Amino acid sequence: MRSTSIWPRWPTTTRHRRPWYAARSNSGILPSVRVVDLEIRDHLSPQTRHILRVDHEMPRRHRGDPDDAPTMALAEFLAPCVIVTQDSVFSRFGVAVIDWIPVVQDVMRIAGLEVTAANALTVMDWALRLLGTGAHRLAVLARSNPLAAATAVGALLWWCHRKGYLTRDNWRRRLAQAGKATAPVLELANAGMTEHKTLSDSLLVVQPPAYPTTEQLAARHLARCGRPLTPGELRDALTRRGHTVSAAQLKRDMTAHAAFVRAPGDLWTIGRPAAGMAIRKA
Repeated sequence: MRSTSIWPRWPTTTRHRRPWYAARSNSGILPSVRVVDLEIRDHLSPQTRHILRVDHEMPRRHRGDPDDAPTMALAEFLAPCVIVTQDSVFSRFGVAVIDWIPVVQDVMRIAGLEVTAANALTVMDWALRLLGTGAHRLAVLARSNPLAAATAVGALLWWCHRKGYLTRDNWRRRLAQAGKATAPVLELANAGMTEHKTLSDSLLVVQPPAYPTTEQLAARHLARCGRPLTPGELRDALTRRGHTVSAAQLKRDMTAHAAFVRAPGDLWTIGRPAAGMAIRKA
């Protein structure tokens, strides 16, 4: 037995929102939605079990709704993630937010901070590569012309000594100037990391389990990387994140789970496109 969830979950339960969805579903939104088939075992995760509780003798704050179990199961399958919905079931259990505009603003700000950090790391990588290339070429020249290299180094040291560049006071002054120049950059980086942590902590996030299964690891990475991967590429990506799983094991688990879709070339992705599906109108 299997169940089907739509990721992301579009609000189509209230009358005033049906025209919004119908008007925009064919203009670029629907092709971005993916339908994920979950196994029944995925509905046995801890937080989904709370959603399945329907005992009317329980207080309302502890009462779930089985209709929302597939959404909760999908959230746990792809966790960490954020559920944005007006369904009170999720907000009662503290796993969703109703006012979605601040959430979108926070997520966009977090994305901007992460992009800025990624760009800074890229620039540093380029600088180190250029420095390493230059040093390697100088070393090659020095090995091929040791006498000329020794003469050049000696002349450079003598010139620096004559100019006073090698004195202790000069080194202290230069280091102090370098420290003052890098202080604003370090303060900006620290402020960015603090803001990122504050925004991340403010989101109501569905947390992943402490010991995720191979299927969950594969699904989470495929949902975020934005492109299909072969089992070998997925294995390498998970290894870089500290999860050691063989490509053969990944392929077996993805083949046995309905959430994964295989494309030609042994490329795997999570879910299938929703474009072309019939939209049921209530």
